[in-house]
Formats: sequence, structure tokens, C-alpha cells
Amino acid sequence: MTVRFSYGRIAHVLLWGGLAVASLGISIPKIYSGVTQYPLRPTGPLHTCDSYLKFATGASGASKDLISIFQSMTASKRIIIFTRKDDAFSSGLGMTTAYLASPHLVRLFEISGTHPDNELSKMNPDELAAVVFCRVNRPNWLPAGKVIGSGLEVVSTSEKKVRR
Repeated sequence: MTVRFSYGRIAHVLLWGGLAVASLGISIPKIYSGVTQYPLRPTGPLHTCDSYLKFATGASGASKDLISIFQSMTASKRIIIFTRKDDAFSSGLGMTTAYLASPHLVRLFEISGTHPDNELSKMNPDELAAVVFCRVNRPNWLPAGKVIGSGLEVVSTSEKKVRR
């Protein structure tokens, strides 16, 4: 059995082999420098929440702040979270805050505007631990709360009662 090589086949294999070697020769140093410059680092248990909160509000380490705020409140009382219907960031902040508020009972309200006065006036302040505003304006009659970054505010109702 004789193997017949044509010059076209040899040129074809050499061309593609040379392109593969050149591609690897260019790519490997770039990949190596990227891996050594930005190494993977271990992530904490709240890494995903912190990343989202940093993205949405600009606040670093906001997950631990929110958890410590919620842990200082009575667990049997409800946390009310206001979000805006037309704002995806507001909804994301509300869901993330609700997750971090565990074990509290949480109620999410999506409102059309940016003022939750009507919804707040219908609530019994004795049943609330806190009211959270996610890219929603806090009513002026409600005392100022803990502002986390831009667009997230937690108002504890244990210090002052919410007006009816």
C-alpha cells in the first residue's frame, strides 16, 4: 500500500498547523497575564447580594448592613417593602431586600408612582417592624431612616410610630 501525498495536501496541513500554532502563541500569553492579574478569589456567602446591591445602589457591603438592621427588629413584626412598577432596579432591590429580611414576614407593594402615602395610611403601625423604600420617595411625615447607597432606605417603625 503506497501513500500518495500531493503538494496541495501538504501545503493545506502546514497552513492550518501554522495558523493553529500562531493562534496559540498569541493567545496563551494574553490568557496567562489575565489569569495572574485578576485571580479568582473566594467569595463570601453574600457575594451575589452584595454584587447586586453595589450595582443597583453603589453601596459596598450593603448585605451585612441590611441584615444587621433587620436583626435588631422584632422578628414577629412585618417588614413592608415599596417598589415601583415601572422600574426594574426597584423590583430587584425589593426582592433582594426581602431575601435578606428573613426570618421576618415581608410584604412587597408595587406602586405606580413614587409616593406610597395611600398604602401607608391603611397600615397598622403596631404590626410593622420597618418600611423599606426601593427607589421610592419616603413621605415627609415619616422619620428619616437608614439610607443605603442611592435609592434604598430602611425606616424602622419601632422608634416612632407611622402616622395613620
